[in-house]
This record gives sequence, C-alpha cells and structure tokens, in this order.
Amino acid sequence: ADRKVVDLLFFPTGGGKTEAYLGLTAYTFAIRRLQGLRFGLDGSDGVAVLMRYTLRLLTAQQFQRAAALVAACEVRRRELLAGGDARWGTTPFRIGLWVGSSVTPNTATAANQVVTAAKASGRGGMGRANPVQLTYCPWCGRPVSMAADAKAHPQLWRTLLYCSDTFGDCPFTAAGEERDGVANEGIPVVTVDDEIYRLLPSLIISTADKFAQLPWQGPLRMLFGKVTRRCSRHGYRSDDLDKSGDHEEKDSHPAAGNLPRASTVDVTPLRPVDLIIQDELHLISGPLGSLTGLYETAIDALATWNVDGVAVRPKVIASTATVRRAADQVHALFARRLAVFPPPVIDVENNFFSIQRPTEPDPLDPDAAWAPGRLYLGVCGFGHRLKAVQARVFITLLAAGARLFERYGDDADPYLTMIGYYSALRELAGGRRLIDDDVRSRLAAARKRGLGLRRLRVLEELTSRKSSAEIPATLDQLGTRFTKAGEDSYANRKTKSNEAPDAGLTAAYRPIDVLLATNMISVGVDVPRLGLMAAVGQPKATSEYIQATSRVGRSAEGPGLVLTIYNWARPRDLSHYESFEHYHSTFYKSVEALSVTPFAPRAIDRGLTGVLVALVRHSESDGVGAAWNPEAGAQIVPATASPDILAIRDAMAARGEAVTGDPSVRQAIVDAVDLRLASWGARQTRAASRGAKLTFRGRGGDTEALLRTPAPGKWDEWSCPNSLRETEANVNLQIDLWDKSLDSAAGFALTGKPVIEPGADGPEQSVEYVDPDEADTQAQEASS
Repeated sequence: ADRKVVDLLFFPTGGGKTEAYLGLTAYTFAIRRLQGLRFGLDGSDGVAVLMRYTLRLLTAQQFQRAAALVAACEVRRRELLAGGDARWGTTPFRIGLWVGSSVTPNTATAANQVVTAAKASGRGGMGRANPVQLTYCPWCGRPVSMAADAKAHPQLWRTLLYCSDTFGDCPFTAAGEERDGVANEGIPVVTVDDEIYRLLPSLIISTADKFAQLPWQGPLRMLFGKVTRRCSRHGYRSDDLDKSGDHEEKDSHPAAGNLPRASTVDVTPLRPVDLIIQDELHLISGPLGSLTGLYETAIDALATWNVDGVAVRPKVIASTATVRRAADQVHALFARRLAVFPPPVIDVENNFFSIQRPTEPDPLDPDAAWAPGRLYLGVCGFGHRLKAVQARVFITLLAAGARLFERYGDDADPYLTMIGYYSALRELAGGRRLIDDDVRSRLAAARKRGLGLRRLRVLEELTSRKSSAEIPATLDQLGTRFTKAGEDSYANRKTKSNEAPDAGLTAAYRPIDVLLATNMISVGVDVPRLGLMAAVGQPKATSEYIQATSRVGRSAEGPGLVLTIYNWARPRDLSHYESFEHYHSTFYKSVEALSVTPFAPRAIDRGLTGVLVALVRHSESDGVGAAWNPEAGAQIVPATASPDILAIRDAMAARGEAVTGDPSVRQAIVDAVDLRLASWGARQTRAASRGAKLTFRGRGGDTEALLRTPAPGKWDEWSCPNSLRETEANVNLQIDLWDKSLDSAAGFALTGKPVIEPGADGPEQSVEYVDPDEADTQAQEASS
C-alpha cells in the first residue's frame, strides 16, 4: 500500500516544475538502460516515460523543450558507446509526439505526401497534419523546415528530420545519410503514429485523450512492452501494423542502397512504462477527468509488471500550481494516495527547495537578494463603455512601452509585447477589431500626452483558430526581442518610392506588438521576456486567472505588470474590483475544488466499454492474449467462460469500489460488464451464422464491427469514444413558457424576449434568453 503514491509537484508558476520532471526523465532513461534484462523483461528498449498533457498548445511547446533533453541524452549515449561502454545499447534515445491526426499524420504514407507537397511548394504545409513539429534543432538551435530538412525515407518507412547545419558540426546533420550500414536518422524525433508503434521512443508526449484509442488500435499494446517480433530495419511488428496497407511487412528484406539485408527475429518482451508524468493536473477535471480516471484503470493494469510475485506499478508524477482537494482528485484518478513535493515545512519563506524573496530592496541591507515579482492593477471605468476603456488602456500601454524604449533602449523589451487576455473567443474578436480600428488610428495622438511614438506592425493571436502547424512558429516569434538594432534594420529604415515599408522582411522575423489570447495561453507558455498583460474581464475560475496572468513576469529582468479591465455592469467583475487588494493578496486560497467522478453511473455508461475492450485486447495470459489483439481477435475472445476475462472484470470492479468506497459500485460494474460480455458472445454467434467475422472496427466485406463510433442520438453498450472529450453533445435549451413569478421566487431575474416561429401546428411562441450581464452591456452600448 505504501507504494501506491502519486507525487504532486505543487509549486507556483514559473518555479521550475518542467525542469524538475525533465531531470527525472533523464534518470529514468539511465536506470532502465543500466538494469537491462531483469525478471524476464528487457529494459534496453521500449517506452520508459509517458508525458500526458491536455491542451495542444501545451503539448507543442513542451515537445520542443523535451526534445532538447532527449537530444542531450542521445549525444551522451553515443559518447559513452564510442568510449567502450556498451551498457547504453545501440538503440537511440528518441522522443515521440503521439497526438491527434489533425496535428500529426497517422501513417508513413500520409507523412510522405505532406513532405513531398512541402518540397514541391517550398512551404511548410500549414493547415494540415504536419510530421515536422520542430522549428529549430533542439541541439544547436539552427532553424529547420519541412521543405528543406525533412525526408521521407522509402526503405526505412520513416519521416526523417535533419539539422540545417551545412558544416557538419551538429551531430544531427544530414551529412552522410548512411554510415557503416546504419541509417543516420537525424534529429531523434518521431511524430507519425505508425513509426511510434514500430520504434517505441524512450519518451512519448501525448494528450490525455489520445488514450481513448486503446480499444480501437491493436498496435498500442507495444507501447506497454508487449512485443514478440522485431524487424531489424523497420522495428517491432504487430499483426494489424503488418497489414495496415501502408507497407507490406515481411520476414526478410533484401539489401537496399547502403542498408544491409533485414530479417525478423523473436525478441524478449520489453519492460513496460516506468514513469508517467501528468502535467497541469488541475485541467484533468469535469467530464474529461471522469473518463480519464476510468481509462486509467486500463493504463495502470497494462503498465504493471510482476517481480517475484509482487505487482510493480509505474511511478506517477503530477504537477500543478493551482489545485484544491488534490488528495481527492488523485485518489479518483489514479487510485493512489497523495504525496506533495516540496513537503510542508515550518518556515513558509524557506522550505529548502525555494526561498521567498522580498519584492523590494532592503534599505538596511543593500546586498540582500530581492525579486521584483508581479504587480496587479485594476481598471474600472464607471459609466463608460467597456470597449472605450479597453481602447484607452491599450493605447496607453503601447505608447508608454514606446516611451520606455526611447529612454532605456533594449531594457524596455519586456513591456513592448502586450498580451490581451480574453475569457471568450467572441470577446477577443471584438478586441481585435478595436485594435485594428481605434487603437491603430489613435496611437499617434498619445505622443501629445508625453508618451512614445508607436506603430503596430505585428498583431497575432493564440486561439483555437490557429492551426497546430502555426502554433510552434507563433511561440518562436513571441520570443523575438525588441532591440535598437532591430528597429534600425526594419522599423525606421528608409524605403524606395516603389518599395513597401519593411519590404523583404517577413512578419516571422519581427517581434510581436500585440498578442491576443484566450485560455489557450494559460498553461505551457514559457517565454521569459514577456512582462505586460491586459486581462479584459474577470475570468470565471480563479485557477485560470492565476495561470493566465503568470505568463508574464517570469524573469527578474522584466517585472510583470497585469492590468485587469473590469466591466462595471457585470456584478461579478464589480465584486472583484471592490475587493481587489484582498483578493489578489490571497487568491491562491480561492482556487476552486475540482470534480472527478470516474465511476459515476453516467461515466460508466460512456467509458466502461472502452476500458473493457482495451484490457481484453491488450492483455497477456500465457500468450493467449496475443491472439485476441488483432482485428479478427474479437471473434475468438471467449467472452463468457474464460477465467482470464472474469479476472479482468473483477479487477475493474475492485478498482471502482476502491475509488468510491461503495460496494454497490462493484456490483454495478460486474453487472455492466456481464451485460456486455453476453452481448459480445451473442454477436460472435450471429456473425458466425452469417459466415462473417466479428472484428473490433470492421473492415468491410464479410466483417462486422464490434465497436461503434458515437453518433448523434442514443449510445448503446458498444458505443466507444474516439476521444475522451466525446462525452456529451451540446444541447440547445428552449423555454416554451415564461413565468416571471418563478424568477422572483428564485431570487434572480432573467431577461426574456418573445420569439414567434412557425410550427407544425401553427405559430409557436418561445423566449430567447439573454444573459443579464450581457443585456446591461448591450444597453450601455446602445445608449452611448
């Protein structure tokens, strides 16, 4: 029981949580390789660490940071191997990005098409699944692009990315594509799903909801070390992967170019995942958290291995800066107890791992260390339209930044990129129009008020409207600094009469003046140079407010300044403004508790089928489980009489009872699983009577699919989500009859507008609901 622990890195934003678990990742790589073959499992290869995130922006940036670590580990492995230390093996350390098909291709053929199109057009394939998710070499920092540096290798079935270094100094350059009969694969990154399954990178970064593919994809068993055969050229083999139609895997391949003849050999099963890292734990809540906790039943079981009869579960590390009731959340998600790191100590200002610095220098001790911190300023323009207040604040901030730049030069850089934070995309769109019109036209007049002269050249945004291919480039551009040299090179240079201003320079090389963002920026964006943010309106959740505003002031060279613009017509905004100082002095204690209910009745309805099929399909029982894994395995699973299947059922039921503490949940899971097993057996019989085969997904012809993709309408017992976010469809609420007495009795007022619409039996009257806060705002704007 003492081993059932989740270590929670609970530390303020910008405090180094990512660096902490990346360091732990390197140690995990080393321990696994040095231990090698133990207890019948091989640790010299396979997936050592799983990192899971919830947002694609967070995943994209952390992938670039983790790639630098893996590149360093790989360089060190080569040095040790060249020095005669064979314990580190010949398999490279690699990092894999395992996310949705809208971000990276699922197959090598799809990746080849994207790379070929990019080379033909000379562009990077924006707006489609992109196998190149890096914008620079993680080792030397040189820029890389898909058009110039990527290659689809026809014999290796790989998409390779090389450093753009033409001098051969970088160890990941393309110089010598094959050396000594071994392919030079360049930068050790893998982004195509099929390649991840075959190569099993040491570190896999994924989104949390990607694990919804466990019941759908047979090759996923290999991620947990369940392998039997390996091709010396292409990697580990799986029945479904061999027959994927992309390439035809064979037991042997002739020599090709400098590549020697390849063959398939039997291999020892690999050690499963040693370490699971769940970043930003506070985002695993609500429907996503409930299904994540349910699917964790399968992940935990597949990653557990036995040592002399003792079950060894993977180490789990979680991290967050904003959480409440973390012990309850961890218990619901992972069925483990919580251990907080750093541990609580007596002195709050010094817990050995961190020291709280004063925000101002000590006049009695000038040499004492201090840190400028982050300053919050509230702005509320009573009686004025919110957009008018926004415009004036934006103009003042931008022009004041220009004044600082004129006076202090490069030191003013943190305040020259303004982040505009909005709680809703609709409000952000209005803010963008405001900047394009009012702010641009009125910036020059700020010079009369003693501020600087400012021109807006680059206006960008980080929202869901950005494609996944554009996000890494935007993050890189966000790190571009304002410098006097940069101003001289493009801002103030004279142009010829027939030359447009800034001609010859693309926007990617200019620093960003204004970045508009929604909650996409609230986690994972670590750009130390940022120092200025304007938050329009009070975000709904305190945790979101803390996370978003903590994107600025992360470096001592630029103290953070956050201006929150409140709408006086919204009671919630007004309440926060009135208690501004106290709220911001204590807002960590205002973080909301999270709800995670993985074994609630409706969560079982939605997710139990996926967990059951995942455990059955990927289980190992004296070699029998391997026969259940392929697509056709659904027909031969002994759904009703197998002790192995019943053991899976009982393990699921036991976890449900352990998490909830309710014996009735155990019985509910047993009944639900028995119902599905009976249906499974009946469908096997029905398919056989028609001369067909029951498969997990169905492949046309004489096959019948066991699993069904959720569609609008009622789910049945075999509806299985493709994503953990596919829990409930949006529901439009229409109130047919309006009784204002109910409003008064409830103690609140709703603004309703009668709407007459044609109906089947004549005109129908309904009421269009209007948010009271929004109605007040509309009334303000109309009167103005």
